[in-house]
Amino acid sequence: MGPMTRWLVLALALCGLVLAQDWRLYESRSHTEAGPGPWRYTLSPRTKEAQELWRRLSEQYRDHLRAGYRVDLGGWRVYFRGGVLWLAPHCPKADNPACFTFGALPVEKARQDRFLLELGALLEEGLGRVRATGGSLTLSRLFRVEVARGASPPYRAAPSGWRP
Repeated sequence: MGPMTRWLVLALALCGLVLAQDWRLYESRSHTEAGPGPWRYTLSPRTKEAQELWRRLSEQYRDHLRAGYRVDLGGWRVYFRGGVLWLAPHCPKADNPACFTFGALPVEKARQDRFLLELGALLEEGLGRVRATGGSLTLSRLFRVEVARGASPPYRAAPSGWRP
């Protein structure tokens, strides 16, 4: 890797840190005597403000799901079918605010757009990682999905932090 490429990679990484203000994607793996365990990825709000926005929005999303509606999260859709929670591909242009289920939040629409677009981007990144490694991805307060390495969607999910 040449010096110019190193600088470009560093600049892109720093841009990613600047842009990722509301959400974070944790990656962890346990190790036992039998060897390494499965990868676990967790997507959760980073700041106090983001935590409060997500608390309010996730409660609305849970109500939508309980009522039989779908929740659109950019490139992915969460819904119940046959009493089972599913995560399936949704919007091919996931960087469009129209690809999200909006909530009644006490913030401007532009703020909610940024919040949801960042969530959608990190959800896409997390699902890409879990597909490559196998393991689980949890979106705090909403769902957890187990994915075998290389598995294709839709994915069977389970509620995380709530009961249907």
